[in-house]
Amino acid sequence: MSTNRTRPHLASEAAPRWLTEREQRAWMGYRRMRTLLDLQLARDLNRDSGLSEPDYDVLSTLSEVADSRWRAGDLAQRLSWSTSRLTHHVNRMQARGLVAREACPDDGRGAVIFLTASGWATLRSAAPAHVRSVREHFIDLLTEDQIDALAAIGATVIAHLAEVSLLSGDGDFGAAGPRLTARAGSDGVWAGWPRGAGSRRGRTRRGWGIRSGRRIPARCGRDRCARSRP
Repeated sequence: MSTNRTRPHLASEAAPRWLTEREQRAWMGYRRMRTLLDLQLARDLNRDSGLSEPDYDVLSTLSEVADSRWRAGDLAQRLSWSTSRLTHHVNRMQARGLVAREACPDDGRGAVIFLTASGWATLRSAAPAHVRSVREHFIDLLTEDQIDALAAIGATVIAHLAEVSLLSGDGDFGAAGPRLTARAGSDGVWAGWPRGAGSRRGRTRRGWGIRSGRRIPARCGRDRCARSRP
């Protein structure tokens, strides 16, 4: 949507701050890049692993905690999904054997969602090809300075949106993307978007991708579950 043209019929005492040509190029470039990149990554992910982007989001987010168990309300909030959307998608993933669900021990109306062995195997299998796609179509096209600038831009916008979300009463602002980070754990390696993605110059990093937003700890563990509801 173009936003830089003057529209006399919309004139008011507080005139809109239409974008300059420079700002318009940046805005439209971002929108076009986001559309094309999302489509390419989704195509590659489905081709290589049979997973959809929402599938990968759920699997990688569940893998963020040691026992891969999240209270349903916390998981929906982390993904910035409605509880209804999460319920329907988890039902489909459960039918495929990727995740399982059980009642929250301390809250009969709550549910805990966790990765199955098949879900873990699927995530570990999918992550290497997915990160190659992210590198090929995005990360390795950028210089280190551009990556740093992108991280700073993301942090600025995310902080603003988090504040807007809290002021509007929407609660915590959820994560903005799937994790591609590999991290050693007691049972091996898990995957998501590498935090601090590496560059083509070969600088060593701690992961397989980038994660936007801040971590929201899961409230349910193996032996406990918070009573608070989403």
